[in-house]
Amino acid sequence: MPNLSVGDMAQTMILSRHSLTLKASLQTLSTEVTTGIVVDKTHAVHGDYAPLAGIEASLTQLQAFHAVTSETTILTSVMQTALNAMSDHAKALGPALLAAATSNSPARIDTLGVDAGQRLQSVMSSLNTRLGERSVFAGTATDRAAVADTETMMAALDTAVSGALSSADVETAVNAWFADPSGFAATVYQGGNPLAPVPVSADELARVDVTALDPGIVATLKGLAMATLLQRGVLAGSDVARADLAKRAGESLASSATDRALLTARLGTVQAGIANAATRNEAEKSALETARLDLISVDPYETATKLEQTQTQLQTLYTITARLSRLSLVDFL
Repeated sequence: MPNLSVGDMAQTMILSRHSLTLKASLQTLSTEVTTGIVVDKTHAVHGDYAPLAGIEASLTQLQAFHAVTSETTILTSVMQTALNAMSDHAKALGPALLAAATSNSPARIDTLGVDAGQRLQSVMSSLNTRLGERSVFAGTATDRAAVADTETMMAALDTAVSGALSSADVETAVNAWFADPSGFAATVYQGGNPLAPVPVSADELARVDVTALDPGIVATLKGLAMATLLQRGVLAGSDVARADLAKRAGESLASSATDRALLTARLGTVQAGIANAATRNEAEKSALETARLDLISVDPYETATKLEQTQTQLQTLYTITARLSRLSLVDFL
């Protein structure tokens, strides 16, 4: 029987192929040990990608829901902060106006008129709060301020109450201007329609549809504007009429408390719904990630053992290759 041998070139090719194979295995095992995920997913799922694809699609959707719930949570929180500031101004000014109306002190009423103007300006500024580049009370018109400046509104009200002879006339004119579609809604409000509901989970929508046209906000602005007219010379020369106007403004602010409470409660309900949806989404995400790992994860101990074996084999191959490269004809003579 002839003695077959492998030539030097063929032997080099064989060693090179073994080296490449071991290096590829080493890279694959290193990746799997590091990530805990198989590199060859096709082999792991036996060619059936349907379950894995379904899980991946659900995780992608949950990631989108996470972005929406995070953004909406911040948005509603900013809104609540602005509404609380507005409510604080109304609660502070209303009782002061009612007290001043019975004090028979024109100077005190004048001072409260100035205070009302400052508070109104602060509230209008709160309504123009922005979250990044987004105007939060402007509805769909997120690129612009929700309301015009205070002077624009008060100038329009100056015209509306011109010719009023009593505090009742002033109150009627103010109420009519705010109720008229060509009044506050057209002159001061610069936003758009309420925002459409946004999905925060697979089966739940969040309705963040609060704008500066909300009745609770308009009612508060009405009381503040009525009190601010006191600093603009309305009913000048009649201390009694001005005192009665202060009383009516205070009563307006007190009666708007219910509308403000309903608004903050409605927004709070939305916040609670978003928080619950976010919690459920996180629980579902954890369950899906566990199921995904069950399909494509590796056994850490087994993979580490294979990695060590492959490293040993590669080191042995390098040793053999080095010894063979040092052989010469002189060694055999």
